[in-house]
Amino acid sequence: MEHSAKILLADDSHAIRFLVTEILTNAGFTVIQAEDGQEAIEKTYKENPDLLILDYEMPKKTGFDVVKEVRSRTGYLHTPIIIFTAVTDKSTKLEGLGLDIDDYLTKPADEDEIVARVKLLLKRSQQRMDSNPLTHLPGNPSIQARVEREIASEKPFAVLYCDLNNFKSFNDKYGFEAGDRVLKTTSEIIVNAAHQDPTAFVGHIGGDDFIVVSSFDKAEPIAQEITAQVDKIAPTFYSQQDQAQGYMISTNRKGEEEKFPFLAMGIGIVHNTRRPLTSFAMVSNIGSELKCLAKQHEKGSYYIMDRRS
Repeated sequence: MEHSAKILLADDSHAIRFLVTEILTNAGFTVIQAEDGQEAIEKTYKENPDLLILDYEMPKKTGFDVVKEVRSRTGYLHTPIIIFTAVTDKSTKLEGLGLDIDDYLTKPADEDEIVARVKLLLKRSQQRMDSNPLTHLPGNPSIQARVEREIASEKPFAVLYCDLNNFKSFNDKYGFEAGDRVLKTTSEIIVNAAHQDPTAFVGHIGGDDFIVVSSFDKAEPIAQEITAQVDKIAPTFYSQQDQAQGYMISTNRKGEEEKFPFLAMGIGIVHNTRRPLTSFAMVSNIGSELKCLAKQHEKGSYYIMDRRS
């Protein structure tokens, strides 16, 4: 990873940006520069860097402001962040530890130290990073760990199993690039809907399967928002001809031509308010069952809340 890794370097000093960029470029990294905190945030979301080096004191937003903003997005929970600072004050570093900062470099930093720290953090990141390369959402190890944490807490919680209907037939007709566009948009819809619960977790199981772990009382509003937004945007992925006729013609699994409705979302909601959930396997089995029932709904997106006790 390290030789093709993309690094965002944010510092308001042109001289420092020039010097550190040269050091990192010579070590085989790609460097994206930002000269203030606001630009650092914008370029982080646009470029998806593998690591951030942020000056502690910058115009518009400080390095810590950038960390708070970036860490609030699910896709950047594990992105390594180094704070570059001339401040050696202990209280400043303690504040940074509370923000999940991975390392500090004190100015002026030695060339070998910069490269060594960056390589070490990227190596660690790769080891713990199980995120989906397309959506940058956490994958199955993180999903299982989060669900097991909720089970152990014994507090009311819910798990939303989200699956796109008619995605395979869409992919077959429109191609993988169009399919990837659908998955990225879907992930953004789910993440935005999950913001209704600040503690919610969003994961990407794989393919067109996503998961949301939330408080029980926010599960239904999140499901309502996801289904409404998917139904609103789904027609825009299709050609004008398909939009006009309200369906597309593609081949089914038997190789026969068939009419397929537009993409829609089926969601099964598992929760522990009517019966205890004792394992991740149990949650997965119930979720899969409910999701399959939701997908049988004839028209548009649909969610099913487990009502059994």
